[in-house]
Amino acid sequence: MPGAVLIDLYDTLVASDWHLWRDLLASHVGMDPATLGRAFDQTRPDRSVGAFATEVDDTRAVLEAAGLTHDAEQVRELVRIERDFMTTGIRLFDDSIPTVRALRADGVKTALVSNCSHNTRPVVARLGLEQEFDALILSFEVGSRKPQPAIYHAALEAVGSEAADAIFVDDQADYCDGARAVGIDTRLIIRPDAHPPEGFASSTNGHRVIPDLATLLS
Repeated sequence: MPGAVLIDLYDTLVASDWHLWRDLLASHVGMDPATLGRAFDQTRPDRSVGAFATEVDDTRAVLEAAGLTHDAEQVRELVRIERDFMTTGIRLFDDSIPTVRALRADGVKTALVSNCSHNTRPVVARLGLEQEFDALILSFEVGSRKPQPAIYHAALEAVGSEAADAIFVDDQADYCDGARAVGIDTRLIIRPDAHPPEGFASSTNGHRVIPDLATLLS
């Protein structure tokens, strides 16, 4: 067993209906979903390193990137819709918490490592993930995002592990590349029922592929 396991959040630990969320927001502002999706993609790098101070500022940045005029009330309404989605549209995969608990029971340190923005903190709180993991590394809080080296180093430091004694699990090959570049062993998880907004890479880049988290225990 490794000394530490670093696990991605979205489409690795939890399932999410991102396209439904995008379509819901697009309908509310009267915009083509694909156009709004591009605005989310355009602003994701900045939102995921905390470039904007609050959830409201994140939402405002997306609207501006989409070329939409807005007032404070409209922004607050979109934030409310987003929070509702984060409550109903995100759910744990069945094997997630049992696997994390089994790892910790065996003395393995665990860290959640997520590229995310302000809207993820309520998700973490609702699912009780702070109590399930030894450390939470959220990109918007540490100011670095996968595949940048700093976020992996922050996770290793948080659990007191050397890179050579850790495993990193993610559904994105590029993010596994980033972990491998700093010396961490990797597992590329491709769940049959996951639908990440980035899609799955056409190449696994040599990473060992697993279909679920429970495989980590075998």
